[in-house]
Amino acid sequence: PQPEPEPPQEPWMVRGELFHTYVVVEQGDKALLIDKHAAHERINFDRMKAGTEPIMRQQLLSSAAVDLAQEQYEVLLDNLPLLEEFGFEAEDFGAGSLVVRAAPADLEAGMIRETLEELADRLLTAGSADPSAARDAMLHTMACKASIKGGWKSDPAELQALVDRVQSGEVQFCPHGRPVKVRVSKYEIEKMFKRA
Repeated sequence: PQPEPEPPQEPWMVRGELFHTYVVVEQGDKALLIDKHAAHERINFDRMKAGTEPIMRQQLLSSAAVDLAQEQYEVLLDNLPLLEEFGFEAEDFGAGSLVVRAAPADLEAGMIRETLEELADRLLTAGSADPSAARDAMLHTMACKASIKGGWKSDPAELQALVDRVQSGEVQFCPHGRPVKVRVSKYEIEKMFKRA
């Protein structure tokens, strides 16, 4: 027997944003709330994990010396090739510091220290026993740092492109496993207002 064809998807329309964090979509008799950070983080994570395109990097106008806790310094020093894979150009500056000459293009310069500290902590937690777990942990951090943040005002075209990816079914969960959208039916909303 032939498999049942997928029912056509109801048309939908982006209606706006709540709290500069959730995209509001109307679809038939449902309202969808999409967490823009979680959805964008998933897109970034999948793109980085696939490794189909190199991470774009930006040369810093002036190199940044990043002082780290000893453990963080040592683990990053041991993983400089992995840092390079994620768009950092860094080398030993001595005395617990790395000098950073380039960083991922979608990372704000003011977030370099915080990101390196977080990457080091991920490596320390994942341990070197499982390199693929360590790499995935670093991917989570990089995907998060490169994503649209909740609370940021987004361009309508950016929101539309994000919703397109979510509505296509390509993006359903953030890299941590949380859903990126919730549905509320018209009936549920009417019940809240005691209309149903």
